[in-house]
Amino acid sequence: MRYSPDHKQEARQRLVRAGAALAKRQGFAATGLDALTAAAGMTTGAFYSQFKSKPELLRAIVEQEFENTVQAFAAKSPEETLRALARYLSPLHATHPEAGCPIPALGAEIARADTETRDVFETQVRRLHAVFTELLGDGDAAWGVICQAIGGVLVARAMGSAEGRDAVLKGVLADAQGRLKKLAD
Repeated sequence: MRYSPDHKQEARQRLVRAGAALAKRQGFAATGLDALTAAAGMTTGAFYSQFKSKPELLRAIVEQEFENTVQAFAAKSPEETLRALARYLSPLHATHPEAGCPIPALGAEIARADTETRDVFETQVRRLHAVFTELLGDGDAAWGVICQAIGGVLVARAMGSAEGRDAVLKGVLADAQGRLKKLAD
C-alpha cells in the first residue's frame, strides 16, 4: 500500500492530538501506550515509527498543546484577551480538560518529566508570559494573571459540586478581569 508523502506527518499529528486529549482527561502516566495509540486509530508499532518513547510523545504534546494556548491569547486587544480569559475560566474548560490548556491537567506530570520535556514546557510558558507581558506592560502582573487562571481551573476541576466549581471560576475570573482592566487602562 502506498502512502501519501504527508502520511508520516499526519500520523504523528494524529498521535499527538489523540494522545493529548486522552492524557489530559486521564493523566499521561496513567494512560498506557496501547490506549494512546488506539485513541489515534493506530498500532503500537506505528507509534514507534513516529516516536522513540512515551516521554518523547509527552514533549510533542506539551509543544503542540501550548501552541494552541499561546494562540488563544496572542495578538489580541485587551477586550479580546478578556474574552479569551473568560473562555479559559469557563465551566466548559473546567469540565472538558481534553479540549483545553495542558497545564491544569498535566502540570504535575510535566514537573516529574525529564529535563527535555521541562525545557520545552518552560520555553512555551515563557512564550505565553511574553504575550501577557506585552499586553499588560508588566512581567510580574503577567505571571500573576497566568498562574491565577491556571490555578483557578485546577481548583475548579477538583471541586465536588458544580456550584463550587462555578464559584471558583467566577471569583477568579472577576479578580483577573479587574487586574487586566486596571493594568490595561
